[in-house]
Amino acid sequence: MSPKMVFAAALAVSLIPTLLVAAPSVAQQAEATIINPDSLKWNPIAFPGNPTASGIYVIFVKFAPGAKALPHTHPDQRIMTVLSGTIHVGTGTEIDEGRAVALKPGSVVVIPADAPHYGWTTEGEALLQEVGTAPTGIKIWPKAAGK
Repeated sequence: MSPKMVFAAALAVSLIPTLLVAAPSVAQQAEATIINPDSLKWNPIAFPGNPTASGIYVIFVKFAPGAKALPHTHPDQRIMTVLSGTIHVGTGTEIDEGRAVALKPGSVVVIPADAPHYGWTTEGEALLQEVGTAPTGIKIWPKAAGK
């Protein structure tokens, strides 16, 4: 056996205990988070994740009857799922009720980063789940901010 082969064999044998000790920590998985609807914290409290830090976050939003979200943008892509109620969602810098779509429970809309969009409810409340990647924020469209 050559000296290089002896060294390689000795190195491999010396690493085995390290690998055996490290293996259980690699095998551990994060615990699942289960949240019942009664315990959800509604906007502006996010769970899980932190919209101002980094990584994926989830925000649960409750729109009251007759609520409006003026045209605005976010620096990250948003995936919005309607959990209950109906919300009218449109894209663009000005509210155009004729172009908006009424989204019912189970509807999903993907809003690209920096895409102006808006929404409103009519007679009932709507509950939404929004998922994005932090850090995020909101910028009200300049013309909408003056209204």
